[in-house]
Amino acid sequence: MLKTTIAVSLSIILSTAPQYVLASDDTCEIHVAVSSPPVLPNNNVAFNVTNDNGLSKSIILQGGSAPKTIGKLICSSSPYTVSATMYSTPQNSAAKLAPPIGQCSLRAGNVILNGPNNSVAVVFPNDFNCNQ
Repeated sequence: MLKTTIAVSLSIILSTAPQYVLASDDTCEIHVAVSSPPVLPNNNVAFNVTNDNGLSKSIILQGGSAPKTIGKLICSSSPYTVSATMYSTPQNSAAKLAPPIGQCSLRAGNVILNGPNNSVAVVFPNDFNCNQ
């Protein structure tokens, strides 16, 4: 009886385990990239994603680097605000006092990712309006 119970329990576990392994990730994502030039290797761009529900995620890309993904975003009708700020990596102490360039907002406005696995891609500076 104990062997039968163990065998049945094991077969139930094995039959349901692949479903969890193969379950799709229904989160949304935003792909970010920098255009080089005009963004040079000694420049960095900080991308920020926020929404009214308190979510805030950031990622920094250096000029010439590969695109990256801001993932695990909740897919909902709540809009996401995407912004970017470019700044230089100073080579000497005098350059450290230089002010940052200013925050840039997405030209298209806020982004709504309301379906499973929705995504959007943005490129700095092409897709942004900057206050300089």
